[in-house]
Amino acid sequence: MSMELNRRTSPALELAGVLASHMGKAEVMPLRPQDAALFDGTEPFRFGPGDSRPAWSVGEGPLVVLVHGYGGRGSQMAPLAHRLAENGFRAVFFDAGGHGDAAPEQIGFSTFMSDTRDICAVLDRPVHGLIGHSAGGLGMMRSRALYGVTARRYGVIAAPFFPYPPLNTMRANGVTEEALEHVKFSLSLQFQTRWSDIAGGISFAPEDGADMLAIYDADDDRVQQSDGDAIAARWPGATVVKTAGLGHNRILKAEETLAAVTDFLCA
Repeated sequence: MSMELNRRTSPALELAGVLASHMGKAEVMPLRPQDAALFDGTEPFRFGPGDSRPAWSVGEGPLVVLVHGYGGRGSQMAPLAHRLAENGFRAVFFDAGGHGDAAPEQIGFSTFMSDTRDICAVLDRPVHGLIGHSAGGLGMMRSRALYGVTARRYGVIAAPFFPYPPLNTMRANGVTEEALEHVKFSLSLQFQTRWSDIAGGISFAPEDGADMLAIYDADDDRVQQSDGDAIAARWPGATVVKTAGLGHNRILKAEETLAAVTDFLCA
């Protein structure tokens, strides 16, 4: 019976392993020619292991760190960075490990956790705001408990309440729930806690004296808009902004988003 079970589940486990391995590699999002202007007026620097991560700073004033999402690159956060600079902030954005022009490497949610820690350490000054998109936002929020990262205000844009998007992708590819338990265990190691705590939104545990902003779009095909409500249920007083027609990535440069984040940080 045991051997039959192993034979029966082996293909699913193998598929889970293949997809989990694929998750650990990001297709490099190309930098479009029209995006080159996004770096005008910025000051480049490098950080992270072996100075492998490129980063850019624009503006002067209270520090705001911007974290892009899985498969993205720092330039996606540049429109927001320039808007913040125009409103009296110093905004910093970067290419996370294995993304953009950073050195190729195996990646995971843990990449965004450690990169958030490292960029804040190299800047070495109080952080007024941490704003993250998608998986970058989730990893950014978890870095608080794991690495002592702190800010006065936190904001997430289309960030999953817990890391369910890769599980949904695997389900769509035929991976069984039994096989997904192995993936959940792997993710639990990255978040350094039990899966039940992760699914319960431990990354969004409220922080005394800090404010929270959550922005979600109704037409996002990866992250549920209701995740904003789940965050608000965990974080008393959290501000939730709901948009429509923007999807998962276009929300980053939408006027609704730029205005909401700026107002939140200026409040």
